[in-house]
Amino acid sequence: MPTPTTRQQRAAAVAHVLSRAVRDGEVLYPDARRAIVHELRTLNNNRKLLIHPRSADAQASIDRYGEAGVPKNGSDDALHADHYATITPQTFEQVTTLEAWMGELARLAGAVVCVTARENYRLEPIERDGMHGPEKYAAAGVTFVDPVPWS
Repeated sequence: MPTPTTRQQRAAAVAHVLSRAVRDGEVLYPDARRAIVHELRTLNNNRKLLIHPRSADAQASIDRYGEAGVPKNGSDDALHADHYATITPQTFEQVTTLEAWMGELARLAGAVVCVTARENYRLEPIERDGMHGPEKYAAAGVTFVDPVPWS
C-alpha cells in the first residue's frame, strides 16, 4: 500500500475513534457510518472526472457540458462520488487498529462510482432504508456505461 497522505491518516484516525465509540456504545453505527462515508466523499473532491465506472447519466452530463464545464454544485447534473462498498456493524467490530483503518479506508475509497446529483438523490432514501452495496443502483434505476466490478 502506498504511503497514506496526511489527510488519509487523519481520516483513518477519525474512523478508528468512531469505531471504538461504536464498540463502546457511545455512538450509534448509522451515525459513525455516515461520518466515515462523508469523509470518503470529501477525499474524492475534484476527482470525479477520473472516476470509473460512470453512470449513463454522469457520462451524459460530461458529454453535454464538456469536462471543463460540468457543474460543480447546485445542479442535478453535478457529478457525485458514490461508494458501493459497505461499512457494516461488523466492520466496526473487526477493524480495531489505526493501521487497519488505513487499509480499510483505502479499500473503501477504491470502491466508488461516478453518478449525478439527481441519481444520488434517488439513492439516498434507498440507503436510509438500509440498502447498501451494488444492489442499491438497480433499486434506484441507475445504469452504467462502464463495466462494474460486481457483475
